[in-house]
Amino acid sequence: MQLMRQPTGAAPARASSRAPALPVLPHHRQQRLRHRGLHTCRTASGTTSDKVALESPASNAATDAAPAAAVAHAAAPEDARAIVDEVLKAIEGTDSGLSIDPATRKHVDGLLDKLEALGAAQQPRPLDSPLLWGNYNVAYTSVGRSQERGEPAGGRFRGKIGRALFRTAGLFQSVLQPDIATNKVEFKLFGMLPGFVGLRGRVVPQGDAGDTVQVLFEPPVLAIADKLFLCIGRTSSVVLSTTYLDERIRLGKGSRGSLFVFTRGGAADAAGMDQVGLQRTSLTAAALFSAFFVSLFAAGWLLWATANPLGRAAAVAFWLLGAAVGGVVRQGGLVMDREDERMVAAAQAALAEKERKDKERKEEAGGGAEAGAGGVTPAAA
Repeated sequence: MQLMRQPTGAAPARASSRAPALPVLPHHRQQRLRHRGLHTCRTASGTTSDKVALESPASNAATDAAPAAAVAHAAAPEDARAIVDEVLKAIEGTDSGLSIDPATRKHVDGLLDKLEALGAAQQPRPLDSPLLWGNYNVAYTSVGRSQERGEPAGGRFRGKIGRALFRTAGLFQSVLQPDIATNKVEFKLFGMLPGFVGLRGRVVPQGDAGDTVQVLFEPPVLAIADKLFLCIGRTSSVVLSTTYLDERIRLGKGSRGSLFVFTRGGAADAAGMDQVGLQRTSLTAAALFSAFFVSLFAAGWLLWATANPLGRAAAVAFWLLGAAVGGVVRQGGLVMDREDERMVAAAQAALAEKERKDKERKEEAGGGAEAGAGGVTPAAA
């Protein structure tokens, strides 16, 4: 049969816009391919291709990565709990770290470094967390890698002479809403007479990390028998970062590198921390404290005047006792240097700036309220 020739000048035949249909795989074959980890591909025309594609390794990796990340995220709190358990066990019965041996101290400080690394990712940040507020026992202190002089907590009251004369009965710190911090060292003078020295200060947030504050403390309050109060010393300041925070503990690091472990509640809740620093000097307390030191030195002079060796030995003992007690309570037990004095000046400036901004916000809020009230037309009677 003769093929027909396209007439000259005629329009060329138009190609079909539809792609040629491809055979559809039988349903049972598609099921087998899916079962083997394969899948069929659909063409632009909507038909099913008999070309078989393997699942992408990249998609498998992405699918596996999500559960792995979730497991890692869940593992972090588990790791933290285990480390906290180990820390609390190691520091138990160590008098807030004073009686711990060097090897154990090094181990504990290393554990605190691990918790600090975990705490860096905690959300919300410590200053925004409701867990920050409360009463804490100072369970452990360490100078760490710092060059700090004296004890990180308690000052001279926690030094060797201070502990001999003012036996420590409790060491506490509280963070109270909205911006108050209190410190308290409970003691027994000569092992018998109860008392405490306390600090009360205003908290000013520092930086943008959400974990650091500077506290400007008022002069310390010295109390004997919870009835005689004497404000002594001067204002002081500290900068403290909260490096880890959970339901049981709060970790702190001082500006010079000192380390702190605070445990929540317990004896701290019964220590009256919200009242620390509110007491004021009474004339009775001032008179009795003065009489105590005068009597010690006067008795010493009388004993020395006897020219008796035993009497003179007793006189020296009286003088040393007076000097030791005076040395501990001097400046409220605070140990300060020039750097501390600069910190006080910086804290005073920061607090003044904070109060100025707070006042401006209140005035703006008050002005807006008055403007809104002034724009309201009273309803007709």
